[in-house]
Amino acid sequence: MTPVTGGRQWSARLAGSLRAVLGVALLVYVLKSGGAWASVQALFATVWLVALLNVVPLVGAAVESGRLAVLCHARGMTLPFPTGFRIVAIGALFNLWVPGGTGGDVMKLYYLAARHPGRKVEIATVLFVDRAVAFFALLVLLLGLLVFQTELLAVPTVRAAAIGVVLCLVLLMGGATVVGSVRIKNSGASRALLARIPLGRYVARAAGAAHEFRGHKRALLTAALLSFSGHCLLAATLAVAGSVLLPATAPLVASTLALLGLVANVLPVTPGGLGIGEAASEGLFRSIGVTGGAGLVAAWRTGMLLIGAIGAGFYTFGVRTAHAGSDDQER
Repeated sequence: MTPVTGGRQWSARLAGSLRAVLGVALLVYVLKSGGAWASVQALFATVWLVALLNVVPLVGAAVESGRLAVLCHARGMTLPFPTGFRIVAIGALFNLWVPGGTGGDVMKLYYLAARHPGRKVEIATVLFVDRAVAFFALLVLLLGLLVFQTELLAVPTVRAAAIGVVLCLVLLMGGATVVGSVRIKNSGASRALLARIPLGRYVARAAGAAHEFRGHKRALLTAALLSFSGHCLLAATLAVAGSVLLPATAPLVASTLALLGLVANVLPVTPGGLGIGEAASEGLFRSIGVTGGAGLVAAWRTGMLLIGAIGAGFYTFGVRTAHAGSDDQER
């Protein structure tokens, strides 16, 4: 290890630790100042709700595993459900609970690349498309919930969040249109740009892999429907949790605002959006005159304990992976 490499690793670890500390501090502040602490205490006093919140992510991991398998198959790669579930569980562990610079998608890339040597760029593209499809499905669900509850759009904060949802949808669809365009892909301008930028060869390969999904609309639709079903299950679970933790708020309203708060988790400020989602949720609930909304997102995070523990077990004792076309083997 060179001094430069060692310095970069220490810088990454320090930055990751600082992000984790920031997330924990923000979480504690939001829960204490927003009245959500009482909701968290009520959560742990309701055993059946804690059990429900921890079972649903297992179903979510199964949905994500199925979605990844569909997208991998579209690119000529196999991903058996047991292997996919193990990889998703480890990804959940790293994404939500392990401080530092290693995210869940990096771990998924590691295990999937071990299964399909020489296809790391294509796998990275599959993971990117997987995230984009899941995010698209969540935004569509949110837009539907907001349109169904027009009274919420009268609140300036919620209306601004709804506009943000629409803008994200436009950007996603615009990006998909650009990536899928044959004219743009073959244009001299795009080729010249890729020839000049750093790592242009890898970017071109990734763009080409993403472009190939243009011919796999059925796989994309299947992945989107799987994601939508998983998000609907999460929305229903948040509605149930909201009826217990925030009984004065209509369950559908509580679910919608909590889902909007969870969107903030995509911001790479803290590990897994720790504290960020809670703060966003608290602000949205306060905009309608309710305090303690951060408790719903905190309850969702508590529900990730079981899948995180399962992921830790898979990570500790090994994940069975395999090269394409061969039997699974212990790595």
